[in-house]
Amino acid sequence: MVSTWRSQTRYLTSMVVTLMLIFLIALPVLAQPATTAAPGKASPPAASQALVKKHADKADPSLVGSWTAPIPWGVTAIHAALLHTGAAGQVLGWWYPLGTATHSPAKLLDLATGTVTDVTIPFDGDFFCAGQTVMADGRVLVTGGLVGNPYPGVPDKGHPLTAIFDPVTATWSQGPSMNFARWYPTNMEMSSGKILTLTGKNADATAIVLAMEVLDPATNQWTTLPSSANIPPVSDTYLKMKQLPSGKIFEAGANAQTRMFSPATNRWTNVGKMNFGTRYHGASVLLPGLTKVLTAGGTLTYPGGGATATAEVIDLSAATPQWSYVAPMNIPRYNANLLLLADGTVLVVGGAQTKKYSDPVHVPELYDPLANTWTEMATQTAPRTYHSTALLLPDGTVWSGGSDDPFNVNTGNAYEIFSPPYLFKGARPTITTAPTSVGYNQKFTITTPDAANIRTVALVRPGATTHDDEMDQRYVILPFTRGSGQLTATSPPNGNYAPPGYYMLVIVNSNGVPSIMPFVQLM
Repeated sequence: MVSTWRSQTRYLTSMVVTLMLIFLIALPVLAQPATTAAPGKASPPAASQALVKKHADKADPSLVGSWTAPIPWGVTAIHAALLHTGAAGQVLGWWYPLGTATHSPAKLLDLATGTVTDVTIPFDGDFFCAGQTVMADGRVLVTGGLVGNPYPGVPDKGHPLTAIFDPVTATWSQGPSMNFARWYPTNMEMSSGKILTLTGKNADATAIVLAMEVLDPATNQWTTLPSSANIPPVSDTYLKMKQLPSGKIFEAGANAQTRMFSPATNRWTNVGKMNFGTRYHGASVLLPGLTKVLTAGGTLTYPGGGATATAEVIDLSAATPQWSYVAPMNIPRYNANLLLLADGTVLVVGGAQTKKYSDPVHVPELYDPLANTWTEMATQTAPRTYHSTALLLPDGTVWSGGSDDPFNVNTGNAYEIFSPPYLFKGARPTITTAPTSVGYNQKFTITTPDAANIRTVALVRPGATTHDDEMDQRYVILPFTRGSGQLTATSPPNGNYAPPGYYMLVIVNSNGVPSIMPFVQLM
């Protein structure tokens, strides 16, 4: 069950940050990760000989990529979202108030200039451990959070407050309060453009909220779904929800028993059971093709310890979907970030192996869903453990930040940029022109001098993430035809395939190299 260990950690962090105003804390020595996975309920496959292991101090960036050094930006990004504004996109990050403060500190990073703007939330409300999603119009909805600054001794009480960030004006406004107080809720945009919010600790810190509610951005009102839609009793919050082309919504963990929710009937059904068991602090992602879900890492015990390297996939297009082990990661980890890259592969970043911050994993791994292999990538400097975040950026790089480890405050307040191997494999294809908006099931033209050499056209939804729960990302492959100096692509059929909003448009050439990705609004 959710416990006060998060709150206690936050208090310790607050105290250490205060001391850091006077003293500098040195960077930690890179920890050597453990290699023993926690036992599952079924035997995972042995690591394939095809697994490639490289190390950053020896290897070619075309095999393992490369990292920048940590770049300070003045906030520990426990929450992060990619925005469509600015010449190259912007990153919004925020965390909890410190000491007796009542406003959540937030920063806005302009990716084109590196400029950082203070956008601290200007009204009372601790939006720590909230839910977040980017709505169809590009605004960020933040739901719930914690009652109780200042510390210590605060129970895990949720509140019903919401906040909305407008990236065009770079300002916050108070949103409509939810019908239920929630701490650790999940948000997700549904195919209709409405926002579903579920789980979270209640106002008394006594139970997980089972009722689900929906925000209609058009009316700015919350509606509680019928009691038949209440989530079945669960042992964890921040459920991993995935919108499917069928219109149904799949819950992909952390609980071993995974489930499907039907918005049409407001009912749940059991679908598959993870072989490993309940994957506390494990991540999951909807793979390209939109029918398979990957989960990797985690631990059988909520407080941590016993990290697993195992990974499983479920094919939801099967008549009777079942979770099956796939190749394991090279390194056990939990509280890691699992994100889709511009070429449709999957990167796992950060995580720890014992407790929240102990034995940090500095080596990311790249998963190829077609080859079923995990490849170790270049080593990053900062320990990105509990409360870390990661986002795919429009130039195809990966932004990595956060982790409020009280003994690594400097790196927690900085971010790093990872350039995946595909950026070292030759010239990038170029999108000369593309529409800034497109409707559903609509043909549109992409002009490019590289038309003859393009293998994939896709829409990639910008991320919004916290606590190993990426609430927005998806990779939607589009059918296309080639012409002279242009591609004609067809947008997704409807919102089940891609909920309305801003997406990054990518073309990938035959060498697996992606273009820079302009934003297009799907409406």
